[in-house]
Amino acid sequence: MKRFTLLLAVAALSVGCTSRIPAGFNPLASGNGGSGGPDSIDTRSANARRDALAAQILAGNIPPEAILTTVYFDFDKYTVSASERAKIDAVAGRVMATDVIIAGYTDHFGTAEYNLGLSDRRAQSVREYLVKSGANQARSEIMALGSQHADQNAAGRQSGAKDRKAVIVDVNYSGPISAAPAAPSVVRPVVPAAAGSAPAPAPVTAL
Repeated sequence: MKRFTLLLAVAALSVGCTSRIPAGFNPLASGNGGSGGPDSIDTRSANARRDALAAQILAGNIPPEAILTTVYFDFDKYTVSASERAKIDAVAGRVMATDVIIAGYTDHFGTAEYNLGLSDRRAQSVREYLVKSGANQARSEIMALGSQHADQNAAGRQSGAKDRKAVIVDVNYSGPISAAPAAPSVVRPVVPAAAGSAPAPAPVTAL
């Protein structure tokens, strides 16, 4: 089923939301499901649960049972460390059998723009590792949340460690999904990154 690029089901996005679609992805561009014109449409099949889960991720309210694993990162880093690879390896089989959203996050240190780029890189790194393990890239989507859900009271690197992560969420989770709070907002889609694309460089800003 075809549908318009703006996914109206993801109605939890607010005007001031700091999340974004993957860097470099244009849903209206040729090769990404559209012809590039103003009337281009998103050719992904409709998936109400995916959109509902995306709304919950944006709202910071992911059902715990939908989380396959959480991968943590070192300060100002986006490479998956050796100690965290075992977590991904442990769920690789489940990832291969389902669709996932990989949501990247940062702590609150640094600028909003820098953190968006860093969270995107973290999610991309997890996906790249999964693909190398045999997962189908087309069955995963990236969300970059930046620091919008970070603990603003974190006073140092150690206290902000829990916010430096990427969460792998099972789109086919069959449990209940709470209704996302309504918001008079601009609606933006959650879309898969184009194959082979790389996130745009984030501004060079020390964290």
